[in-house]
Amino acid sequence: MPTSFKTENDFIQWNEEMAHRYDPEAYHLRSNFLIRWIERRRVKTILNFLDTQQQDRVLEIGCGAGNILEQIPAIRLHGIDLSSFLIKKSQRRLASHQGILAQSNAEQLPFATGTFHKLVCSEVLEHVANPRQVVGEIARVATSNAVIVISVPNEVWIDRVKTIIRKLGLGRWLLKGADDSYSSPDQMTDEWHLHSFDLTLLKEISDNILVIRQIKAIPFNFIPLRYVACCQLVKQA
Repeated sequence: MPTSFKTENDFIQWNEEMAHRYDPEAYHLRSNFLIRWIERRRVKTILNFLDTQQQDRVLEIGCGAGNILEQIPAIRLHGIDLSSFLIKKSQRRLASHQGILAQSNAEQLPFATGTFHKLVCSEVLEHVANPRQVVGEIARVATSNAVIVISVPNEVWIDRVKTIIRKLGLGRWLLKGADDSYSSPDQMTDEWHLHSFDLTLLKEISDNILVIRQIKAIPFNFIPLRYVACCQLVKQA
């Protein structure tokens, strides 16, 4: 896992390589049945927290292949991703929607201050160089009463569960993909993630920027593999 990049282009090139190697579209659609079930629970929680109305202006930061964005029931959909490979996938998926997609770094969002009513950042912060700066940019482009939903992995628990699965000899059935064309990204945590996230780190990077109103552990409270947080802007004095 790289710890630093000499230039932004180095980071973009590395991220593009990771996007090809660990295609998020394949993760949503062709992972093992258990992983897909967990992902459906996570996405359902994101959509429930957003509670989007048709006229809301919505932004997904790190939209990937558009798997979540296409499920949001709003007219004015926007998405950004650093990967040109993934933006092309999103464009195809959202061809029948009025979506506006752009290749952009999440640390410098190409939008005016106070633009969006609903914002989602799903499993992205662990991949960026400066997650607190991304949270700051999300806050900047949000309206004062915006709903902001952030999803992050709980790395310690994910590693713990993977270890148990391997020790039980179940890795072939529970960590591999649904067909021979795709193998679930079992090593993604080591290679594509620049930060080891948990709830403590999410609260730390959000401090004095966002207020976390509600948190749901996915798939269950007693097996918190991922966290989905519903947030609002910190009110300025």
